[in-house]
Amino acid sequence: MLRLLCLVIALAGCGRPLTDVERAFADTLHGPALNADAVRVARVPLIDRFKMERPPRPQVACRERIHPPETGPVVRASVAGIVLFETLFASHPAWREDYLAGYPDTLPLREAMFLGHELTHVWQWQNRRLTGYHPLRAAAEHKPGDDPYLFAVALDRPFFDHGYEQQAALVEEYVCCRALDPKGARTARLRELLRPVFPALARDSRVPRDAVRLPPDAPKTAGICG
Repeated sequence: MLRLLCLVIALAGCGRPLTDVERAFADTLHGPALNADAVRVARVPLIDRFKMERPPRPQVACRERIHPPETGPVVRASVAGIVLFETLFASHPAWREDYLAGYPDTLPLREAMFLGHELTHVWQWQNRRLTGYHPLRAAAEHKPGDDPYLFAVALDRPFFDHGYEQQAALVEEYVCCRALDPKGARTARLRELLRPVFPALARDSRVPRDAVRLPPDAPKTAGICG
């Protein structure tokens, strides 16, 4: 992971600011706790060549259930993005000129989940007096064969008791559940977990359910967060 951070720093340009619709979307998650003016998004080559190995994830989270089940003893995934301080560095495959193009008339779900996750890392840095965050601390969560993104939604475990990647994954999961199953029980538990930290968290995605753009291989999603 340290090699990856060094590569990103070496290859990075200045990046672009968030678009108006990206800002509007972020406001439904982090609200004024995120300084959107300071965020930059940069496209960086080569980082997708770095692979992470982890066990297959169970089909429990919305994040997994919008895709077919993972198989095999080990899953190898390319790095899509990395946040350093207030800049999101995206790989070529993950890069978009606008991650929320068409919002709020439509919601590109995978892109929205990706952006929600990565902006949470920016929020962690901007609020580091509260979170204790540093990119190196987040990088230290990545250990061979482990999955720092795996979580369980438990209301007896406060948000800040989760690791940094888990915190971002919880926000990402809320994006998924809010869009596809806003009245689901899991959605409600996520909201209850997140609202003390993000008081401006919106209850709905502002996008009609039939206007949510799913991955092409998505199974049926009715009651996905029930």
